[in-house]
Amino acid sequence: MSTITVRLNSEEKKLYTEYAKFKNIPLSTLLKKAIEEKIENELDLESISAYEERKARNEIELLSLGEIKKRLES
Repeated sequence: MSTITVRLNSEEKKLYTEYAKFKNIPLSTLLKKAIEEKIENELDLESISAYEERKARNEIELLSLGEIKKRLES
């Protein structure tokens, strides 16, 4: 396991430490989860953007559940 140093001013340290205590998790876990959520959000936004671009070019076909069942049965 590796170690990464993050420099925080006193206000940041206090805020993050108090929030970690409030959530009853270690500060390192809080920071890792925050970074993971940020990455997930950015990936979601990229997926939405790609979908909207494909939709604008009429490359998206929306199917009802009934249509999907018919296609799977044939």
